[in-house]
Amino acid sequence: MRYIFWLLTLLLTAVFIIFTVANREPVVIDLWPFEIEQTLPFSLVVLASLLFGFLVGAFLMWLRFGAARARARQAEQRAAVLERELTNLKRSRAAAPPQGLPGAAGRAAPAALTVDATSDRSPRLPAASGSG
Repeated sequence: MRYIFWLLTLLLTAVFIIFTVANREPVVIDLWPFEIEQTLPFSLVVLASLLFGFLVGAFLMWLRFGAARARARQAEQRAAVLERELTNLKRSRAAAPPQGLPGAAGRAAPAALTVDATSDRSPRLPAASGSG
């Protein structure tokens, strides 16, 4: 990939040099409202125009993607906050004693797991899930 980049760079440089050498005739540039006239080589005028257009386009794209950069920055900040919260939750959970483990001394089973001795012990079908 690096070789392709350098090959294209060399090719474009050669094209610019050939263009510059072949177009040395002077042209008059007149900046109308300011009454400024300048005589410059044609190749310099064309290359300067290309550079100016590139810079204006880059600036407009920078403005256009400003909102996306702001959203990305906010998302990174939110992700950092959430990562800190997750780390704190993991630390607090690791420091807290385990709850509701079977066989834990001195702990009663949750009410849903207790068996009433007077309850009907007949087998029951599971509740219908609605899928069918």
